[in-house]
Amino acid sequence: MLTWCHGTVGTLHDMTPRRPIVRAAFAALTALTLTAAAACSSSDEGSTSNGGDSTPSATVLTTSSSVSASSPSTDTESLIESSSTAPATTSPATDQSDLDPSLVADVQAVLDEALGTLPSPDATVQAAVVMADSEVADSEVVWAATAGPDREIDRPFRMASVGKTFTAATVLRLVELGAIGLDDPIGALLTPETATVLESDGYDLMAITVARLLQHTSGLYDYAFGDGSPFLADALADRSRVWTRREQIELAVSVGEPLYAPGKGFTYSDTGYVLLGEIIEVETGQPYARAMRELLDFDRLDITHVWLESGEMAPTDLLPMSRSFFGPDEVSDLDFSLDAFGGGGLAGTTSDVARFFTALLGGEVFADPATLESMLAVPNTNIAREEFGVLLGDGAHGLFRMDLSGQTCWAHRGFLGTIALACPEAGVSLVVTTNTALTDPLPIAADLLGLVLAG
Repeated sequence: MLTWCHGTVGTLHDMTPRRPIVRAAFAALTALTLTAAAACSSSDEGSTSNGGDSTPSATVLTTSSSVSASSPSTDTESLIESSSTAPATTSPATDQSDLDPSLVADVQAVLDEALGTLPSPDATVQAAVVMADSEVADSEVVWAATAGPDREIDRPFRMASVGKTFTAATVLRLVELGAIGLDDPIGALLTPETATVLESDGYDLMAITVARLLQHTSGLYDYAFGDGSPFLADALADRSRVWTRREQIELAVSVGEPLYAPGKGFTYSDTGYVLLGEIIEVETGQPYARAMRELLDFDRLDITHVWLESGEMAPTDLLPMSRSFFGPDEVSDLDFSLDAFGGGGLAGTTSDVARFFTALLGGEVFADPATLESMLAVPNTNIAREEFGVLLGDGAHGLFRMDLSGQTCWAHRGFLGTIALACPEAGVSLVVTTNTALTDPLPIAADLLGLVLAG
């Protein structure tokens, strides 16, 4: 059984309890979490490597039962009850012969070929595929593979902006619980300090709604990659710098201006998701990562290997983190507080991230099917969006729609050469990471999806 250990995360100041029932529920969850944390060992965040030979590629297959038929909670009382259940154990490995050997070889060949295109010889390509098991009802096949120096299967990786999908799903769970509404103006949902900073730059917080933050239609300048932002250069120049949410919001205000009236355009904005992270904390009275874990009910979904790198301790049974690269240069020593407030910052294994996308698009995360419908709604401003010439797709709420191999898939990219996607009609989800910024993982994912569907 896996026990989670939570590090200390500073909470926001002035969190006036606007919704006492929700806050009371999370107070109870905190007590349960602290009880579990007391039992955690004091081992290092990264466990030792498996060792073995220097073979540059490997594949592993597991099978697991589908998510429990029980639905997510629809009220705070049942949310507390669900949090007291023990975390599920990991699925047992099964014989790789469950899959066609030629398919296994073809998929491995895609990864091996992609490895040769990466800008650093030390980079590693990882992938995981989740498929409905046609032989066993209510089961799925979880298949992971890798190519490169870090050959171990399912090393954790930094998913960067793929974490925005987790943030969006957490916000929509708060909508289900009645804590907030998609059409709520954000001014009253933020801390007074943040609201004052944004209003000082001319932002109309009555016109910016929760939905517009989720959709990237708020008109907020992007502190991370907006024109003229020094953020990336500053982060690379001082890799040990510890960032705060307030610094990133103030950077957005000091460098940029409102881009357009809310709802009148699309601009991918990390700033908007940092604000969503603050809203989660204000409305629950808990740190972002803990609130996300409980609202999405990782235990019920059997998501055991996803955590916030800057703010939580890693599960104790994991391999060391995959190395990260910016072009040919390794940047694994970056302090990932730079991405820890709702716009990214999560780490995990490819298998667990793929399984989360399967659960999300399969209707297992939300109690009400209408919530998933809301998440997948695409406003007219968000059709066929790109960023820096890279296809994002049709922007919904924390997900982008794209057509691949004749399937409608829902995806999100991450800065470090990562993409996670789910094609619900085909019953396939997959994750690809190259751990390398400036590398497009979509062609790799498209090739893998085509092979899996054909096989």
